[in-house]
Amino acid sequence: MRNEEFIQDRLLNESEKLLEAGFVFPTFLLVSQGIETLGAFMDKKPIAVKAQSKKRFHLAIAQLFPQEYQDLTTNDWLYKQLRCNLSHMCSTGAFIMFSSQKESTNTHLDLLNGKRVFLVEDLVRDFHKACSRVIELLEKGELKQKAMALS
Repeated sequence: MRNEEFIQDRLLNESEKLLEAGFVFPTFLLVSQGIETLGAFMDKKPIAVKAQSKKRFHLAIAQLFPQEYQDLTTNDWLYKQLRCNLSHMCSTGAFIMFSSQKESTNTHLDLLNGKRVFLVEDLVRDFHKACSRVIELLEKGELKQKAMALS
């Protein structure tokens, strides 16, 4: 499977299906991991290399996401709160609040009572743009294909 196909099938299509089915938390989980995955396609190292999680997450945020996300990377805040809490504890932690546009009158990435509000629809929209950008770079040959072990 080419890297573009993987991104389309596993990241774009799956996140869309989860969102359409109303699975908000699993959508956040997939996106938080998917950000790191996009960084893995962008760096120069093999996909399976160890100890690259933070670097890859930050690379994807810095190069593929709007400035509002980059503003949250000070002291690894976004990595720790979004990616690590979800990956290691299946929890949002104390500083993030997940919601949807249907359930919230807040704006995506607003600060509310000390918590950063993440609206799933907005996060998925930005994630999809990031995925599309990596696909474009792969198709243009600006990023090289990486070997992937898929089952």
